[in-house]
Amino acid sequence: MKAAGAFPRALGAWLARFRSDVGGNIALTAALVGPAVILLGVGAIDLLAVSSAHGRLQSIADAGALAGAPHLALATDGAGAKERAASFVVGEISQWEDAPDYVGTYEVVEQGGQRAIRVLLRGHRPSFFANMLPPGGWNFVGEATATSVGLVPLCVLITGDDRAKMLNIKDASRLTAPACMVHSNHDILVEGGSITGAAVQAVTSARGTISPSPGTGAAPIDDPFANLDLTRERRLDCTLGRALEPLRLAAGSRRIPAGVHCGGMTISGSATVVLEPGEHWFLGGHLVIMENARLEGDDVVLFFDQASKFEFKDSALVRLAGRTEGPYAGIVMGATRDNRQDFIISSDNVESLLGVVYVPAATMIVEGTADVARDSAWTVIVAHSLQMKGSPSLYINADYNATSVPVPAGVGPRTGGSRLIE
Repeated sequence: MKAAGAFPRALGAWLARFRSDVGGNIALTAALVGPAVILLGVGAIDLLAVSSAHGRLQSIADAGALAGAPHLALATDGAGAKERAASFVVGEISQWEDAPDYVGTYEVVEQGGQRAIRVLLRGHRPSFFANMLPPGGWNFVGEATATSVGLVPLCVLITGDDRAKMLNIKDASRLTAPACMVHSNHDILVEGGSITGAAVQAVTSARGTISPSPGTGAAPIDDPFANLDLTRERRLDCTLGRALEPLRLAAGSRRIPAGVHCGGMTISGSATVVLEPGEHWFLGGHLVIMENARLEGDDVVLFFDQASKFEFKDSALVRLAGRTEGPYAGIVMGATRDNRQDFIISSDNVESLLGVVYVPAATMIVEGTADVARDSAWTVIVAHSLQMKGSPSLYINADYNATSVPVPAGVGPRTGGSRLIE
């Protein structure tokens, strides 16, 4: 019994002596607390690193979405926007020392009735203690959605939505629009020539030599001038006191006041016709400029009714600048909506068509061997269809600030950029 009671008493005495030993107490405390302090310190450092990585990944997602958004105007599948966003992200990650592993997802979504590009970056980096805390390492996400609030300037719009009405470039013809967009609501078919633009897109298909690579599956673009009144002068019918007497001029020069012109005009030889500022309505006859004749006019708009059209032929020189004010400001030539004729430019000296050429139901045909409209500060073509053949070069400039002729809403520059929406 004494032996049994001796051991507890001896143990109690030993513990009492240990408690009274300060050095032993400190050693025990260090042994128990030290690893926890080190663990917390390493964890804090790891958390700061993860937080920093998460913030940077989010910034890359934001910037990637903003970079891709301006390309949403091209094909409806958003391939260009997704490719641009992905390329931007890859470039940013490549410049990030000790970047985390990531998986990127890029998709085009609808947000508030508008198309947007969504960038989702899932990042991963290992944690200390061989991914034990947290198990498997750190996972974090950078996500951003952005939409475009500005588009490439629109300078060629083919409004026809049937196969017979398309943008068709044949032979050695060239359509060049280096600072603006060429769009067709149906096909683009290049057969032997070429199209070069800041952007080229079609609702259905685009084939041939086109630079840059065209977008297909694009959303249709509505006629921007669908509500423009093209009938207000029809009350001045040529049958009401105006004879259908065409003007024929083969030499000399003549100034033509704005108003209604019945029976058309044929200007040939070495004659010069200057159209005075205002609205010129051609009813019941064609405007033909041929041989070495000249047609000039500033601050003018020429409209053609169902029975009228223009033809620029041979070596005729044409210099026209559109209206600077009024309901037709920015338009240089147009046709009524029942006009389905062919408007032909085959002259080798059509130097300037400054403004919008608007033939909503007609076909515009450009042929010949020389440049067309190269001297215009800007030109916009809105036609049911456009055909080019031979070896002409239709050059569409986009220097919208170089002239007093304003650009109508719906075409030309569409300013803005891109913005994050979530």
